[in-house]
Amino acid sequence: MEQQPDWSARVLRTVAGEVRRHRIERGMSHQQLADECARLGHPRLQRAVINNLENNRRRDVSVADVLVLAAALEVAPAALVFPAGYAAEVEYLPGRTAAPLQAVDWFAGDPAPEDSALALMRRHRELELRIRGLYRRIWEQGIAEQRYGELEDAEAEAGREMARELADQLHELRAVMEGEGLELPPLPAGLDRPAGT
Repeated sequence: MEQQPDWSARVLRTVAGEVRRHRIERGMSHQQLADECARLGHPRLQRAVINNLENNRRRDVSVADVLVLAAALEVAPAALVFPAGYAAEVEYLPGRTAAPLQAVDWFAGDPAPEDSALALMRRHRELELRIRGLYRRIWEQGIAEQRYGELEDAEAEAGREMARELADQLHELRAVMEGEGLELPPLPAGLDRPAGT
């Protein structure tokens, strides 16, 4: 009776198969993939190494290898580990299975505990994007008003007020993040100070 490979070997086989799939889909040779990996700063992934990986002659693959291979193949790193669209189920931990997309979400920390650094950083990004979206809409409405004279001042003011409220929330969140000792992302000009100042 053939012994089943352990979980880490099964993950390695998945990565190897996905590297092969994406390399072939892109019409890349082993050498072209190796050259792209070297261009990205990881020359250790030579043609023979990639060939050995794809043919299950490698015993391991590092996280750094997966990241560079994914970049060279222009896919998300998680796509090499959890092949969404190509498998109905993946074993994301020993003996634990899920649909590939659920495994990708788990890997990406989604959902993250509400008070975790990851959740705070995501909330920061969300607020910043909403503020930018509001200001973009106000700007577009201003252009429409100049051209067609149809904008209500009340509508523009409501958008500016909402943007100010979101900016206040953003700066409150940044104070919490700073208190947690987190590295604060830079803000674009105009959002780099509290709205009330």
